[in-house]
Amino acid sequence: MKNKKTIIKRRIGVILTYLSLLIIDLVFEYCKIYQLTYVLGIIGIIAFVVFVTSFVTTYLKSGLWRFIHKPLKQLDEREIILTSNSLRYAYSIFTIFVLVLLLVFAITEIYVDIVLVVSLILFAHILP
Repeated sequence: MKNKKTIIKRRIGVILTYLSLLIIDLVFEYCKIYQLTYVLGIIGIIAFVVFVTSFVTTYLKSGLWRFIHKPLKQLDEREIILTSNSLRYAYSIFTIFVLVLLLVFAITEIYVDIVLVVSLILFAHILP
């Protein structure tokens, strides 16, 4: 039962990390096109704090970061299969998402910012 609670906590932490990263990007892009308001500034700061907190607790303290970045030589057969399947699905979805995003930016003639590039690199690094 404790293992199931740990898995649920990790999933919630991963979802919080991804959502807060998305909110940071959306706030930045909105403020770039329109104008920064106090409300958006506060939302951006809260999203950043949630991102850092959820990243530290979910990836660093729980050991998920070590599992994702373990060399294949240190994994057993079950872990190799699990990692392979999760990487295949995660990067397939990520690739489609990035290609659609770049297509939208190209059609709307919006320039890609460094914040978006950095967040996509970070997003790809913390997958799956």
